[in-house]
Amino acid sequence: MRSLVCAWLFPFAGRCPGPGPVGGVAHGLHEARAALVLLFTCLLLAVGLARAAVAVSDAGPLAAGAPGADCPSIPLSGEQPDIASLPGLCFVQDDARALGPADLLEGRQARERRDADQLVFTHTRAAYWVYVPLRNTEAVQRSWYLQLDYPLLDEVDFWVYDLGRPTQLRPRPVLLDVQRMGDQRPFLARPVRHRLFLLPLHFAPYQTLGVVLRVHSSGAINIPLSLHTAESAIEGTQDHSLAQGMFMGAMLLLALFNITLFLRLRLPQPFFNAAYIVCVGLFLTSMSGLSYQYLWPWSPWLANVSVPLTEVLAILSLLLFTRHFLDIVPQQWPRQIALIRLLFGLGVVLLLASLWLPYALMIKVDTVYAMLSMLFMFCVGVARLRQGERAARWYVVSWLVFYAGYLFYGLAAFGYIPGFMAQERWMQIALGSQIFLLTYAEVMQLRDLLDKALRIESTARSSLQHEVQRRTEDLRATMQALEQANQQLRVLTLHDPLTGLLNRRGLDESLEQLLRQLGRAHHALVLVVFDIDHFKHVNDQFGHDMGDVVLKWVAEVLGNLVRRKSDVLARFGGEEFVVLLPATAQADAVVLIQRVLAHARHSPVVLPDGRQLSITLSAGLATWAVGDTAQTLFKRADECLYRAKDAGRDRLVAA
Repeated sequence: MRSLVCAWLFPFAGRCPGPGPVGGVAHGLHEARAALVLLFTCLLLAVGLARAAVAVSDAGPLAAGAPGADCPSIPLSGEQPDIASLPGLCFVQDDARALGPADLLEGRQARERRDADQLVFTHTRAAYWVYVPLRNTEAVQRSWYLQLDYPLLDEVDFWVYDLGRPTQLRPRPVLLDVQRMGDQRPFLARPVRHRLFLLPLHFAPYQTLGVVLRVHSSGAINIPLSLHTAESAIEGTQDHSLAQGMFMGAMLLLALFNITLFLRLRLPQPFFNAAYIVCVGLFLTSMSGLSYQYLWPWSPWLANVSVPLTEVLAILSLLLFTRHFLDIVPQQWPRQIALIRLLFGLGVVLLLASLWLPYALMIKVDTVYAMLSMLFMFCVGVARLRQGERAARWYVVSWLVFYAGYLFYGLAAFGYIPGFMAQERWMQIALGSQIFLLTYAEVMQLRDLLDKALRIESTARSSLQHEVQRRTEDLRATMQALEQANQQLRVLTLHDPLTGLLNRRGLDESLEQLLRQLGRAHHALVLVVFDIDHFKHVNDQFGHDMGDVVLKWVAEVLGNLVRRKSDVLARFGGEEFVVLLPATAQADAVVLIQRVLAHARHSPVVLPDGRQLSITLSAGLATWAVGDTAQTLFKRADECLYRAKDAGRDRLVAA
């Protein structure tokens, strides 16, 4: 008997756990085995209790007749604004899907009665009709929202009838409104943009409304109807949005943390863990109706296939995570690798099949596939725990926590137990705990790897210390040489190689820096543009080599006469030079520039062959004003230069 149990629980371990030197590991294995058996026992017990509860809550069929006789209306008043679960509703199972609202409204079919939270049915081809009579007991107009708290329904149709007031004698029902919703219909067609199905109802004084509801779906059918005022509906939506936002925010942070680990360490398991978090988050948002509301409200097809697709994608991500996290290598684990490949290939086939085959079939097949895969991954984790893998302990614990929420969530999703929305919260808690434990296990594994690396480093430090010091010194020298090279490169990129002055790029940086300083403190700034008169004639007559001599001579003259450290000298291009004079009044700048022009006029350039060449300079001057930019300041100086050249050259024109 013991061998049979071991073969079921540990198909990949090779033998049953027994006493040995592992210490507390064997005891942990026995506890894991007992927990797994307990989980499956609870599953069978929960299914049996759920079916018994549904059978007890069923009041049995009612005779056909007028709805008012056997389906009394539910009184509404301002003192009791909300009804969490509508009691004693009449419903009909329509196996042939051939009935209409009048059949239920007029009592042509035998009806059954059940509270709304017990209107839970497993996968069936039948449609279900529910009759909800509501009566306003007050002499004021009131509005309520009829809410169906299960978003995974293909077709949800509402017919709203006016059944009259108490003063009227058996009035004929009058159709007021028809609403058609569901995952097979466009989301924007809903009267209220909400992930659940909300039907607004407006009551006149003492008015009775009869709501006929038809539900048909390819999956399980839950019809938990509740009634809310507008205020409570908004509060409930806000509370749910807050809870969902906190949960999804925590999931997103864990996913980003794993992505950061992957980018930093280049290990595959954080990437697959992040993929699992994203896929399972999309699975839960699809199950809760949020994906249809926010991600693809324009596509009913995506609203249906997103559930099986994200479920399979989550399992595929988790299979790859398990392989890398538990270090399942072909040399040591050939059978496990073969099963992982088999399950992965089967998952890819199911992924493609989910795009074409019916939802009712694929959700069952995908769920069985997910349960088998999760059982396999749990057993592999237990087997690795037997071998003393410390991180596997948290891996196994994460699965036990996950099973606790998955058990009841799956039963509610398939219609075996009521309260799907309540089980959704437990599933979020269980799933969040599992992901946190998996991420924690990753961190513990990385810490163990770091400790191992530190021990290796400590052992080798004595023998490698001299080598490390030598390499550090070489690296420091290399870094210094690189820094010097960068400085030289910067000098080359900012200076003109012929004259040694700043080039146009260096001038732009200096001008922008001076203008930023002027924005903080209002000081004067003068920009002067020089141009060598008839420089083209020099190049044509004496050659470009002599032209270069003239350019260097002009740069030398400017450097000798404009001597302040704060002044900026630059060769703008060709035969143009620019001088920036910060903290200088225009009158002082004019005196200085006139001195430069006079020096050029009276001091000929001595060429290398002994010949002398007389040149003159033209200049345009502009003074910075509030609101000036580098472009506007330079433009004004350049315009003054052109005016100087037009006026006969060899002169200064100031703006």
